[in-house]
Amino acid sequence: MKNGPKSAVFTTVRAREGVLFHLDLHIARLSRHAEILGISIPEFDIPAGLDGLIRIQIDDAGVEFNSVPFYQEIHMDAEGVTVPAPRWTRKVTGTKHGDWEAYRKITEYAFDKGADVALLVHDYCIVDGDRVMPLVLDEDGVVWISGPEFGGVESVTFNVCRPQIEAAGFVISEGRLNERLVARAKEFVLLGSGMGAAKLTVLDDVNIGDGTNKLQQICIKALGDDWR
Repeated sequence: MKNGPKSAVFTTVRAREGVLFHLDLHIARLSRHAEILGISIPEFDIPAGLDGLIRIQIDDAGVEFNSVPFYQEIHMDAEGVTVPAPRWTRKVTGTKHGDWEAYRKITEYAFDKGADVALLVHDYCIVDGDRVMPLVLDEDGVVWISGPEFGGVESVTFNVCRPQIEAAGFVISEGRLNERLVARAKEFVLLGSGMGAAKLTVLDDVNIGDGTNKLQQICIKALGDDWR
């Protein structure tokens, strides 16, 4: 079996009683990332009765379906810590690839510190989360995200929420989530299949945001009953 980032591609889907939410978006992302990594996706069927967080992984052995534990309550208020971001080649960065052990170790580190989430920092900017995508709302109503060129991983949860974020009048912009932007954020939202739309309230023991939750509530509404 291959080793390294090009050994596998995966996605993590939220399921309830055999229904996998937004499976079409997950399969589309899986296909895009597999093409980047040089992995062929075989035809496969979804097993019946899946429930919880389901990791779909494709590697030399074929297609695997594994249950992943829920770590926290959904749509929570979260405290976070920052850690150095793992780095790979430019081509691999931003994909759900086979060398994900570094992310799992970072999650364990965050829990050991009593935090709910870890945010990954490179070149003095937040580029991603251990299992969430960070969104920073500034004072001008711009929602900042870290694009793949900075190290961000494409988020299905964000793709689900994006139309309602834009319909609410927010401008979405890719850029560098630097210390100044984060320190002055009105709101900091974390999107992911396991956490839904969480709100970051503390980062490295510093309060984040002004206490409002408008962006979070828009995302919760966009996710709907699938994430309750």
